[in-house]
Amino acid sequence: MTTLKIPVGFIIKALLFLGLSQPVLGDRLPGTGELSGRVTGLPADLLATALARHTGTGVGFMVFVVDGRYRAVNLFPGEYEVTVAPAVGQVFTAGFAPATQPVEVAAGENATLDFSLSPRTYEPDYVGGMTYKGGWSEARSGMAPLPPSPDATVAPYDEIFPPGPGRNILERRCMGCHTVQLFAYNFGRVYASGRPLHDRAGWAATVDRMRDGAAFGKPNKQSYFDADLLSDADRDILVDYLADNFGPEAEPRAVQLEAEPALDLDALSKAQYVEYHFPNLPGRPKAGTHHIGFTSEGHVWASERSNSLIWLDPTTGEHKEYFDHGRTEGLVVDKDDSVWINGPRHFDPQTELHDVYAFAGPDGGAFTFVSTLIFDSSGDLWLSLLADGGIGKWDRATDSVVWWDVPILRSRPYGITLDHDENVWFAEYHNSSVARFDPKSETFRSYLITDEGPTNMRRLAADADNMIWTITWGSWGMQNGGLFRLDPDTAVVTKYPVKIPFANPYDVAPDPDGDLWVATDNYLARFDPRQESFTYYPMLTRSDVPRLSITAEGAVWHALRNAGHSAGYGGTAVALYPDKDNIQTYAARYPVTSVHGFIQKYSGSPTKVAGITKRFPPEPQNPGAFDKMLRAKGIEPVADAISRPNQRDAMAESPTVSEANRAGAALFTQQCAACHTVEQGGTHLNGPNLWGIFGSKAASQPGVAYSDALKDSGLVWTESTMDAYIHRPNQLVPNTTMAFIGIADETARDDLIGYLQSATGN
Repeated sequence: MTTLKIPVGFIIKALLFLGLSQPVLGDRLPGTGELSGRVTGLPADLLATALARHTGTGVGFMVFVVDGRYRAVNLFPGEYEVTVAPAVGQVFTAGFAPATQPVEVAAGENATLDFSLSPRTYEPDYVGGMTYKGGWSEARSGMAPLPPSPDATVAPYDEIFPPGPGRNILERRCMGCHTVQLFAYNFGRVYASGRPLHDRAGWAATVDRMRDGAAFGKPNKQSYFDADLLSDADRDILVDYLADNFGPEAEPRAVQLEAEPALDLDALSKAQYVEYHFPNLPGRPKAGTHHIGFTSEGHVWASERSNSLIWLDPTTGEHKEYFDHGRTEGLVVDKDDSVWINGPRHFDPQTELHDVYAFAGPDGGAFTFVSTLIFDSSGDLWLSLLADGGIGKWDRATDSVVWWDVPILRSRPYGITLDHDENVWFAEYHNSSVARFDPKSETFRSYLITDEGPTNMRRLAADADNMIWTITWGSWGMQNGGLFRLDPDTAVVTKYPVKIPFANPYDVAPDPDGDLWVATDNYLARFDPRQESFTYYPMLTRSDVPRLSITAEGAVWHALRNAGHSAGYGGTAVALYPDKDNIQTYAARYPVTSVHGFIQKYSGSPTKVAGITKRFPPEPQNPGAFDKMLRAKGIEPVADAISRPNQRDAMAESPTVSEANRAGAALFTQQCAACHTVEQGGTHLNGPNLWGIFGSKAASQPGVAYSDALKDSGLVWTESTMDAYIHRPNQLVPNTTMAFIGIADETARDDLIGYLQSATGN
C-alpha cells in the first residue's frame, strides 16, 4: 500500500476544523476560494474549458468558458496550473493553441486570471472515447508498456465503410456490439478496441464463431447471436466486405467526427467538474478506473483494472492506493465500509486482507466472470455471472454463495440492479433484453427492449416510480445508441435516441430530482423525462465512462476509463456538479431513496475478513431449468463438464480423470477460454488455438497477430517454459501482449498445464 499525503500541512487541518464537508448553500464551502477570468481570442462557436489543477494534490477543477468568461468555485487553497483548451467532441479545424498559466488561490478570496489565445489549426477529429493518435501505448500493471501504436488516418465514415449490401449487414449484425473503430483501426492491439488482423479466412472464422460458435467457450449457452439473423448468403457477403475493406494490409483508420450534439451554453456555464487524479507509478500504470462507490462517511472507493483499489477523501483530496487487491470492474461498499469487488472478493482496508468466494476450482470457477454487484436491504450481495449465464447471491447469514442458471436464451447477465420492491433486474448482454428475477418465487421474466439487434445491453437502473431505464451499447449511429424506459407492468418500452454520432452509451442512473444521467463516449448526458430532452456535458478529456454513481446532492461521480487505458492519463475519480453555486459538500453519499443505499438499512453484524478462500458447490439452485428451456425451443442441450459445472458428464464422473485434471479444466475455462481454443482445428480467438502447442516454437502459427516480443523470444513450449509464462508472462517475455497477469499458485499452474497437455494432443 502507498499513502499519498497532501502537502498543504496546516491548511488541511484548518479545513477539517472548519468542517469542509458541512452544507453551505449558495456560498463557497468554508476554507475554499474562487477563480475567474476573461478569455480573448476564442474562435466563434468553439467551446473552451478552463482546468485549474492544484499542484499539491493533483485535484483538478474544470469549468466551461462561456461568452469569454469562466468561473470556478470551492477550490482548495494553494498553487494551481490553469489551462484553457478546446472542449472534447467538437467539429473544428480552425481553433486556438491551449494556454497554461500559474495562479495562487487563497481561502476566502477570489483570484483572477485572464487568457489571450493564439490561433492554431487542427486536423479533423475522430469519433469515440479511445485514443487513435499520439503514440498510444498499452498500459498494464506490473509490465512494461507496449510500443506505441501507429496514428490512424482519419476519414469519413462512407470512405472507410463503402455503402452497399455488405455495410448494411455489418451495421445491423455487428455494430450493435462493436464500435466502428474496432473495424476501422486495423492494428492488433489489446482491450478495449483491439482485434487480430484477418485475411478472408480469418474474417470467415470470426463471423462463424460469432454466429455459430459457443459464446465465452460455453457450448450449451449457444452462440453470440441467433444464427437466423444471418443467412448463409448474407454471411458470405459480410465476409467478402470485411476482407475487401479490412484485410491484413489495410492501413489503421479512424472514423471522422462530422457532427456534434447541440450544447446548452447556459447549462454549461453553471457546471463544474472536480477531478481527483491518481497518477501512473513506475511499473504500475492505471489501466482503466471503472467504478466509484461511496462509504457511509462520505469517502470514495475506486476500482482499478490495473490491480489496485483506491480510497479517497473528496473533501481534502487525500487518497490511498491498495495494490494487488483490484484488477476489477465492479465494486460495492459494505455497511462497515469494507469493499466487495468482482470475484466476489471481500477486502478489509484495516487489515489489508481479502476473502475469496469460489466455486470448485482453484481460482473462482464461474465467479471469474462476475460483472456487477449490488446489496439488498438484508445485507445480501447479488451478483451477475456474465459468461456462465447466471445470477448469484452471497448470503450474509450463512456466509455462502448460491446461484441460479438463467433459463433465458443468450441472457448472459451484465449490469445488475434492484427495484424498490427489491426484485433483481439485470441487462441481458446478448439478446437485446432486460430481465427480472423475483427472489421470493425464484422466477424469471425477460422483457425485449429493442428488435434492432443484436445489440449489447450493458447496464440499467430503476427510478423512483420503479420504471426501468437501460441503454444499448453500439456504434451504429442512432439505430442502437439509445436510452429506453420500460414499464414493467405493461411491458411498454419507449426509446429516446442519444443524439451523439456513433455514441456508445454504457450506463444510466437517476438523480434525486428524477432526471436520468447517461454515460457515453466523451459526454455525460442528462435526460429530463418530463420535457423528454437531453443536455450534454463534454467530459474533461477523450474517454468513455463505464459506471455512474450519484450522490444525495446530485453530484455525478464517474471515472475516465479509456483515458487511463489508451492515453496514459492515469486513474481518476470525477464528480460533475451541474450547479456549481449549489455545491453543499464534497463528501459523497448515496441518497436515502437510492437502491444503492439499501445496504445502510442492514442492521446486523459486519462480516469479518480472514484472508482465506471459501469454496462452494457449483450446482445452481434450479438445476435443469436452462436445459428445459432449450428443449422447449427445439434445441438439444450440449453436455460439457468444463463449460457447464452444474452438469455431471462423463469427464466429471470418470474415475480415470484425475482431480487435478478436472481442476485444470475448470481453471482453463475461467482464465483462458475467452481467448484460446484447444481442440484440433479450433479457431484462433484473440489468442491462438493451442492444439499441438507443446514442443512447438512460440509465435509460430500463421494468421495470429503475435507481439514482436514473443516472435523474438526464441521460446519452445515445454512444461518449464509454459510454467514460467503462466506464472508471470511479462517477466518471461517483456512486452508480451497477452492481457493476463499470471497465476502465482504453483499447484494451480500444475493443474492447468496437466490439462493443457491432455487437451492439446501432447
